[in-house]
Amino acid sequence: MQIFISWSGDASKECAEALRDWLPLMKQTITPFVSSQDISKGERGLAKIASQLQECSFGIVCVTRENQAAPWINFEAGALSRELGESALIPFLLDMPIKDLSGPLSQFQATDSTSKDDVWAMVKAINEKSEISVEQERLRKTFDAFWSEFSIGLERVRSARASMKSIPERDTPDILNELVGLVREQSSRIGNLEGILGSRNVTSHFTINEPHELRISTEAENSEQLHRRISAASRKLREIVGTDDMRRIRKTRYGVRIECEPSNLKRLRSRDDELQALARKFGIGIDIDCGTEILAYPPF
Repeated sequence: MQIFISWSGDASKECAEALRDWLPLMKQTITPFVSSQDISKGERGLAKIASQLQECSFGIVCVTRENQAAPWINFEAGALSRELGESALIPFLLDMPIKDLSGPLSQFQATDSTSKDDVWAMVKAINEKSEISVEQERLRKTFDAFWSEFSIGLERVRSARASMKSIPERDTPDILNELVGLVREQSSRIGNLEGILGSRNVTSHFTINEPHELRISTEAENSEQLHRRISAASRKLREIVGTDDMRRIRKTRYGVRIECEPSNLKRLRSRDDELQALARKFGIGIDIDCGTEILAYPPF
């Protein structure tokens, strides 16, 4: 059974590598894939990732407070959910409770890594989806035998992250410059991945357009149909946001971007479910820029 383990950032990477080493102890037929460890020097990394996304039968996304809105981790989660379905994708939360999970990943059944019962439930779910499952009592004995070492390893990662909180905060321009660089890098990586998938005659394609907008589709997009969906969604958005508080609304390549007054942020947050449902209904990405924060609703 192949399991794709997604990560973004140093703490998430360490968590993914810990899972990679630990999961096969639960069941020898488990073959985890972590890009930091399983791509050899000289291999085309994106080609290997594209192949693994299609071949895996279960997905785990290692989530931290810092990376839950990261473009790359949301891209991989979206690709996995399309390939596997929601029931076979689990956000694995390293340093945050489930209630704090937000954005696209919040729609999946998450696992709190500090809870032994939660992690056991994840192991059982993996076992149930295997072609050849292990008898539950025997699986539980194995889990109990190796749990302590695994949990201690994760706690070391959390402690290292906690000690970093004393580091002085960076200047806003420095952070923004880094974000711009990361977004450009991810856009380039996704563009390359499109070419790889296209060369293999795979119908799925993946594109990322802005820091908070993700679009994953399984068939060629008809521009006229997309235009109609965006127009219909825009009318609904004007009703939700209110034309008096809306500074600007514009179409993006795969959705809508709205600029509105910062005072609207709290009210719009209270309508998160409605806005996400709207993005799903019309199959478009919706970004709402409130000045101090951008609310993003991908189409999945």
